[in-house]
Amino acid sequence: MKRLVQIFVVLAILVAGWSCERDYLFRGGSDGVKLSADTIMFDTIFTTIGSTTRQFRIYNPYSADMTIDDIRLAGGDDSKFRINVSGLPGPHISDVPIRSGDSIFVFVEVTIDPAGTDAPFVVMDSIIIFTRERMQSVKLIAYGQDVVLMKGQVLNTQTFTSNKPYLIYDYIHVDTTATLTIESGTRLHFYKNANLIVSGSLKVQGTKEEPVLFTGSRLEEWYADKPGQWGTIWLMPGSRNHEINYAIIKNGTRGLVVDSVGMNGSEPVYISNSRIEHKMLQGLLAQSSSLVVSNSLFADCGSASVALTVGGNYEFYFSTIANYYQWAFRNRPALIVSNYYPDGATGAKVPHALENALFSNCIIYGQLENEIELDFYEGEAGDPEDPDYVPPVINYQFEHSLIRMRSMPTTFNDPYNDYPHYRNVLINRDPFFKAPRDYDYRLDSLSVAIGAGDVTVARQFPVDINGNNREKKPDIGFMQRVNSE
Repeated sequence: MKRLVQIFVVLAILVAGWSCERDYLFRGGSDGVKLSADTIMFDTIFTTIGSTTRQFRIYNPYSADMTIDDIRLAGGDDSKFRINVSGLPGPHISDVPIRSGDSIFVFVEVTIDPAGTDAPFVVMDSIIIFTRERMQSVKLIAYGQDVVLMKGQVLNTQTFTSNKPYLIYDYIHVDTTATLTIESGTRLHFYKNANLIVSGSLKVQGTKEEPVLFTGSRLEEWYADKPGQWGTIWLMPGSRNHEINYAIIKNGTRGLVVDSVGMNGSEPVYISNSRIEHKMLQGLLAQSSSLVVSNSLFADCGSASVALTVGGNYEFYFSTIANYYQWAFRNRPALIVSNYYPDGATGAKVPHALENALFSNCIIYGQLENEIELDFYEGEAGDPEDPDYVPPVINYQFEHSLIRMRSMPTTFNDPYNDYPHYRNVLINRDPFFKAPRDYDYRLDSLSVAIGAGDVTVARQFPVDINGNNREKKPDIGFMQRVNSE
């Protein structure tokens, strides 16, 4: 009896072992396999840069486990595409098992060689899937774009044109005696952490129809609004004669850094008809500089959309400073204005003159209860009691503007409650942007900003960023409402 029990135990183990060895001899029926996609499409890809990874699934629709005879790229080793099937690299994978009712992933990437052409071009291939009774395929389509590749270059005077996009690694540096002119319709794409550094002059000559684009190197839709993909545009101390018109500067760590430029009688930095958006830190960071800004949008930044620090001279006309940043928690307001910097050795505050900070016909608004920070210091670093010390000039003015700030405090000398600095200002009134979380900052028909602008100032800036006339009844902000919108 004991021996009989032992025999039954051995048989049970054998049966269990046999059942665990799944039978993948079935090679599929006349219906083949089920595919989650019949075409894999890649957005425009710069030549020499690999794409992001796309995927699809192959399903076993049968009641039995099966083996796919062959999965291969039709272009073989010469294909621009690459595949990986359940961890196995292509271009050719044989005898691929799939359990009944289960599926496997096929991952696809592509790298495109330069084609020597300005226009985008198409690259195609297909993945062929063979089972015993059927051949099936998935089309692969990618659009390639040749680029002007630049890496770590110091530039003499030259002009960037719109013929091909510029792809920038590390940095490009405009030399101290050089001028970089960028024509309308030009696209500059920056790889991770790449920067445009300007020690000479920068002339951005976009138009309403063909703005100049500064953005990251990824063109897939998911990256369209993602911040932090590249570095910044840095206007260095001693640089001069900068003009930025119809620029779109997006998706970087910072947008535009203006460092001690335009003071002491030199020309200010002119920014007009431009959009600086989707930044990990500040959209515009200026210190001890002079700027004249008009018809421009600064929006959706992880820190301030605009930070004006260490004093300076700043004029903003018909512009919108908004912040509805959605990529992380934000605790800094949309606008910061300050007049000092902390000494690196002692930490003492070192004040500078804020000659002017004028916000005329502007909207300053966002998600926070307070979207304006005024941080001024009048003492003298190291010796605030010096009787001969003259406090720095602090001039600022909000006029014909809509702003969001904390409730007005009771202390009269508080910068938030110094009424001479606020003239015809709408405080904490919702501007009713059409869809700020979709980055649409047009005014809705119910907005209190409609018709609330200053006609006198509107004559100096008679059209908005879209070319719409605002002279008769100007709206506050960078964009005049059109009734048909």
